[in-house]
Amino acid sequence: MNRPRRGRPATPQGSTGRHIFVLSGGGSRGGAQVGMLRALMGAGIVPDVLVGASVGSLNAAFVSRAPTLDRVDELAGLWRGMSGRTLMGRRHVAALNVALRRPYLFQPTALRTLITTWVGDGRIEELPTLLRIATTDLSTGRAAHHDVGDLTDTILASAALPAVFPPVHLPGPDGPRLHVDAGVSANMPWAGAFEIARPGDTVWGLDVTRTAPLRVMHNPLDVLIASLVATVRRQEPPAAPAGVTVRHLHLDNDFDCGRVFDFSHTGTLFRLGEQAATAALVATAAAA
Repeated sequence: MNRPRRGRPATPQGSTGRHIFVLSGGGSRGGAQVGMLRALMGAGIVPDVLVGASVGSLNAAFVSRAPTLDRVDELAGLWRGMSGRTLMGRRHVAALNVALRRPYLFQPTALRTLITTWVGDGRIEELPTLLRIATTDLSTGRAAHHDVGDLTDTILASAALPAVFPPVHLPGPDGPRLHVDAGVSANMPWAGAFEIARPGDTVWGLDVTRTAPLRVMHNPLDVLIASLVATVRRQEPPAAPAGVTVRHLHLDNDFDCGRVFDFSHTGTLFRLGEQAATAALVATAAAA
């Protein structure tokens, strides 16, 4: 099999439009998107456009610099080094922030460092592959999709879980606005793809959302995450534009990989994500 490498790989033979990859939020379950990317790109399906929400925006931004299997392998290596501490820093600062009456548990220092380490500095519009990053505009409660702007700040806003991290100021038409995690408005940012999709395009949804409720809640953070999951269950996907094909890859909803920042199942998630994508490709081929 020819492996897509650096440079701009050709669109797979027989395709009449672009491939748009949509990467959902999902915390530590985002590791499954590595397996999905590996299966799709191994089959010669390479993204022309990437749309990401929350952790999906981090994965999408990383791949947008070079949509190749080699790059996906690098992403897998970074995921193997992930931990709650790499995202939040030292846990004891949460109590201090509460005592100081700050509107968040963790400062975004560790998360910002992780983002710049993974994707570097720069602007969204300067990336080689078109990228759109989803956030939630706190003033309207609606999803916003950014294809221009500071790369680090926008990913930081897309992953800013309310009360866990502070909201992030992003430029708006009438001045700066506060933005929070994309999952508050649309954990699966279909609209970010459908807004720009053209007849003949194929939209691939790399969905790692888990809508099953948490079985046990040990602390206020667990209650917060459970509340966000409840809102996700009520989110209705928009209708796809005419002439646009949608392929929905979904990670097994029954697989429980623990809390949102539990990264002890990353290897298993790689495998499950690849299996989900492979099954979708087999079903697509059978229906052709």
